[in-house]
Amino acid sequence: MEIFRKLISLFSAAPAWVPLIVCPALVIVAAVLFTVLGGRRAYPCLAAAIGAAGLALTGCIGTPAEALVYGAGYALLASLLGLLFLLPVPRRKEKFSSRDERIYEQFRGEPLRADFMQEAPVKECCFDAQVQEEAPELAHATALLGKLQKCKLSSADRLEADALARTLSALKGRALTLDEQNTLNDCLASVLKLTAKYKL
Repeated sequence: MEIFRKLISLFSAAPAWVPLIVCPALVIVAAVLFTVLGGRRAYPCLAAAIGAAGLALTGCIGTPAEALVYGAGYALLASLLGLLFLLPVPRRKEKFSSRDERIYEQFRGEPLRADFMQEAPVKECCFDAQVQEEAPELAHATALLGKLQKCKLSSADRLEADALARTLSALKGRALTLDEQNTLNDCLASVLKLTAKYKL
């Protein structure tokens, strides 16, 4: 307790103008500097520390009521100074290093090369990569289906053969994509089942 008494006696020896003038002046300077230089997050901590020091000095020098009034006034001042952060601050110009200036000067006056457009890569179509040549399975499936249609088929098999013929005729005369190649494989499998059923 003796240490606290010594601190209180030390604080009470301070002049009254220190908490009334110095502490608000410090928080005003801090708010202006943080507004101009940046540091919005550090301002509340510094303002609270200065306010606590001023409140402690006022409590040691004067009465508790005076300390309460001082604390309320200081809190109001610090809150109003926090509104400075809402003002737009002009941005500083970026300083270019000597290396940046040399690179800028080197490429600023350099004319565009004449072969610039000739070096562009050739455009490739992704769809063409998926296109394959006309499959030999198509001719094989068509030939087997022609033999099946000459046989005596049941009505269900006749309908299936007609549907397969329409599908295969739609795939003729052009290169097939991967999806169409899969459809052709399914049709060929169905034709092979029918030929096995009728022993062709």
